[in-house]
Amino acid sequence: SQYLVPRMFWLDEYGSIQRLQYGAHGYASNFALSILDRGYRPNMSREEATDLIKNCFEQLRTRYIINSPNPPRIKCIDADGCQLVE
Repeated sequence: SQYLVPRMFWLDEYGSIQRLQYGAHGYASNFALSILDRGYRPNMSREEATDLIKNCFEQLRTRYIINSPNPPRIKCIDADGCQLVE
């Protein structure tokens, strides 16, 4: 069914809605979005998508001050639920 296809939307404070392929928000979102603009492709494998997200965090550690001693927690949400990606 067309209604069971996963989709992501951005809803702003004025009620405007926009369909997105990927997204980032917060202070350093421009850094992450530039990496996603270059690296995102439709139909990426889970491993490719995980590598892309890890690249975002590596670049944020280089270009933006991230002082967390812990690595980021990446989670995958799919038909089987929500799993932590190692």
